[in-house]
Amino acid sequence: MPQSYWEVDVPTKNNDLQGRRLHVFVGLADSPFTARQAAHDAYDKALLLHQAGQEIPHEFVSGWGARGLRPDWDLDWNKATAAPWVNPHGLLGTRRTF
Repeated sequence: MPQSYWEVDVPTKNNDLQGRRLHVFVGLADSPFTARQAAHDAYDKALLLHQAGQEIPHEFVSGWGARGLRPDWDLDWNKATAAPWVNPHGLLGTRRTF
């Protein structure tokens, strides 16, 4: 199956902040299931790098990244949703515009 860009929205909670929050990931996948898996993997890798005091790359080999990592937020991966990503810059925007 061909890959396309997906957006994965993961509900979060932080005891210091009120209201509903989302952590958003964007990357290539062939289905909503693999998009959620790839986003979760990118988050786990980024968290490990952060805990080791290392820089988090813009993206991993998988094409997914977690540059906006907020280690004090609890992500609810059971409620994560994936949908085809819509480029806010239109059809002529590049991948680096998200």
